[in-house]
Amino acid sequence: MTYTVTPLHCGTLRLDKSILTTQVDSGVTVPVPSICYLIEGDPGPGPILVDTGFGDVELMDRLHPAFDCSRPDSHRLTERLNVYGYEPADIETVVLSHLHWDHCYNLELFEDATIYVQREELEYAIAPYPMHAGGYEAKSLGRTPPWLEADLTPIEGETELYPGVTAFPTPGHTVGHQSVAVDTGDETTVVAADAIPTFENMEGTESAPLIRGLSVNDFDWWKSAQAVLDRGERILPGHEWGILDTDPPAEWTALDG
Repeated sequence: MTYTVTPLHCGTLRLDKSILTTQVDSGVTVPVPSICYLIEGDPGPGPILVDTGFGDVELMDRLHPAFDCSRPDSHRLTERLNVYGYEPADIETVVLSHLHWDHCYNLELFEDATIYVQREELEYAIAPYPMHAGGYEAKSLGRTPPWLEADLTPIEGETELYPGVTAFPTPGHTVGHQSVAVDTGDETTVVAADAIPTFENMEGTESAPLIRGLSVNDFDWWKSAQAVLDRGERILPGHEWGILDTDPPAEWTALDG
């Protein structure tokens, strides 16, 4: 069984570049894409979706104004799926890389799908430390996390979801982050998500071959990023323009300060 993996550009947000590459570029604000990933196999299971993006732009502006979220109607998740001939009801499986707000909204569209998350991520997201509460829209802040009312299926450790599609733990960015390895024929494609947020994270030096992204555990991040690189010939990062067929919006060029 072989598959294709297609990145879907589902909006844009702005953040300090040091969130992506913590060792460099602090104070530089950049636009980054919100990416979901469509996995298709023929024959095989129904379409699989990895991550579901951020929520309604007006709501995001209230809850996360610093990120200046933007999404034209053509980049709504429903519209991006329509381009490939799918309605949300056609998606049989959703894999959440982690439960940060910009990766797990829109779950109400997939109420009939099986939605997988690592158990460790779910347990932590329910009651995270205060310094991580904002990223999870935690109940401790008086908010309702977008995943709270979804019917999630926890998995523990490396799990073959279907022949040729395997979720595997890549902690570091969050305590229970996971990536997805997909057999795409002559190579393995890894949907890295925020285990490796951009190609720049892989452009280190001989003495430091990886540039770390924002993490709750630096040692875990390093091991997970290396595991992604060891496992995949094609890497699909979590916030990388280079895997999309669109460029950053002209009005969102990098700003100093």
